[in-house]
Amino acid sequence: MTTSIEDTGELPFKPREAPPVGALERRVLDVLWKTRQAPTTRGMVQELTAPGGQKPAYTTVATVLGHLVDKALAERELIGGVWSYRATLTGCQFSAAHMVRTLGETNDRRRCLTRFAGMLDPQDAAFLKSLL
Repeated sequence: MTTSIEDTGELPFKPREAPPVGALERRVLDVLWKTRQAPTTRGMVQELTAPGGQKPAYTTVATVLGHLVDKALAERELIGGVWSYRATLTGCQFSAAHMVRTLGETNDRRRCLTRFAGMLDPQDAAFLKSLL
């Protein structure tokens, strides 16, 4: 199983319902987005272990991968008796969905959008303007 995801594909949830993720879930997603082959839990433990750093517990990583599957952010496939995982969306899709979700949580959308646009660097602001 390879991890080729179309950035234009549909999301596995409505953008306003993008599930929140914790710090370790985000690190696992980052690995899933970067890897070409779908890692197993053991492979994910290796990817998350920095050289000379602390190795995360196998059970912790397995639990996090299970949570990402439950949140529809990852899917798993049984290959040779071992689960392999891949992301169900790209990092860009994830970030965009969370921007929409965050905007939906404000009580003043116009002010929030104005502040957001004001915080962009000139190149990003010009690009956003060209999209609209």
